[in-house]
Amino acid sequence: MKARETAVAVAVIILGFGEAHAQDVSFGARLFHDKADCQFCHGINGDGRGDARSPGRAANLHETRLNRDQLIEVIACGRPGTEMPHFDKYAYEDTDCYGLKGKNLGVDCAARPAFDATDQA
Repeated sequence: MKARETAVAVAVIILGFGEAHAQDVSFGARLFHDKADCQFCHGINGDGRGDARSPGRAANLHETRLNRDQLIEVIACGRPGTEMPHFDKYAYEDTDCYGLKGKNLGVDCAARPAFDATDQA
């Protein structure tokens, strides 16, 4: 459940804050910049211009066409076959992501981040 809460908080910051309260925005910003380190790939402003050492090709989050539920799913489940990791600790194990389990995806299963951001939130 904590992973889903993390995904929701990150989604709030990415979606431009919407109706979020200052505390939610602050929490989401902390996750984006510090805990999940989204800025490494997506850039400090979410424009897709991340660190030169990042895998590259990260989405420009200002131009995303994902709705809230889709964005939460991408953060929780990652993007199989790409560099976008999943932040739900149990993604592809006991949680369906995109209707799939890890055993069905093999090497295309979305990676876990090198650190465990969901436990630190």
